[in-house]
Amino acid sequence: MALGAAALVLTLALLEGFQYTIRRQLTERGVHAELRPRSGASLPAGTWLEHLRQRHPELELRALSGGAVWCTVGDEATPAELEVVDTLSRVEVNRVLAARLGAGAGSLLAVASPRLVLTPLGFAPVRRTLEVAAVTAPRPGEERAVVRVPRPLGEALLGPQGPRRVEVRSPDPALAWDVASRVQDDLPDEVEVVSFRELNRPLLAALALERIMIGFGVALIMAVAALNLLCNLALLAAEKRLDTALLQAIGLEPGRLRQLFLGLGVGVGAAGGVVGTLVGALGAWILDLTHAIPLPAGVFIVSHVPFRPTPGAAAVVLGISMLAAVAASLPPALAVARRSVVEGLGYE
Repeated sequence: MALGAAALVLTLALLEGFQYTIRRQLTERGVHAELRPRSGASLPAGTWLEHLRQRHPELELRALSGGAVWCTVGDEATPAELEVVDTLSRVEVNRVLAARLGAGAGSLLAVASPRLVLTPLGFAPVRRTLEVAAVTAPRPGEERAVVRVPRPLGEALLGPQGPRRVEVRSPDPALAWDVASRVQDDLPDEVEVVSFRELNRPLLAALALERIMIGFGVALIMAVAALNLLCNLALLAAEKRLDTALLQAIGLEPGRLRQLFLGLGVGVGAAGGVVGTLVGALGAWILDLTHAIPLPAGVFIVSHVPFRPTPGAAAVVLGISMLAAVAASLPPALAVARRSVVEGLGYE
């Protein structure tokens, strides 16, 4: 029981460590809400966005438009997504695009758009050579190559166009879940707000399913431990058949005899659960504190395997231990209580 409880606590602490890190990355670097048109490709015109900025100065609003372009550095070329950001004053590329082209801060990036202009040689795509000012980390789950430019450069490449969406962020990551409800009442009817939970629903659902399935798989160790406890109690009841019969003969009620065996099994299970939970929580805390399990640099978002034991996980493990102990102790206890005195004395 102790081994199963310790393994379950370590597993839950490992899952919580990774999932807490992913959720923190989402809230710190991701988008907290997104404003989209209910119909069409562009948001409605008007001053509603400026009014929204005035009503909520505590929020960061970035109006985005853009399209597909080709980016070239030297002899390397790759398709990318051009994002035109109204609040940006420099050219940025994410790490995906930088890795594909071998570019960095200070590199010259040639961008060709699908927009055509008439030249003495005929129609040709609009081209601009831009200096990369910064390489930004990709947002969680972002795998596309992205180049972000100020609005004047974007209009020169793609032509004038209205914003297609507005990203909303709060400087406080803890408020990521409430940003959508804050701006909901200040939007025109043609604009819908997508909350942080909706934006990340597939990932959050996958994390919840992972916790349930892996936790259930490891909890099978507790089932094996409960079967072991059941076998031991059944053997003990068989060995002590004469003793239990004598106790019944001198006046011990069957109910008290049932409570005796039930308390013995529950006590063993509770002791194993408490010891295993403490050992597992202490082991998880030490592993996380000492960074005992390193991870390859540049592959994962953390440098070591994170463990995060929580009181809730410890309570769940203790509850499972108690339920397993009760389930394993009940059949032998009921069997002992139903046994007659004559049967027990005749056995000897």
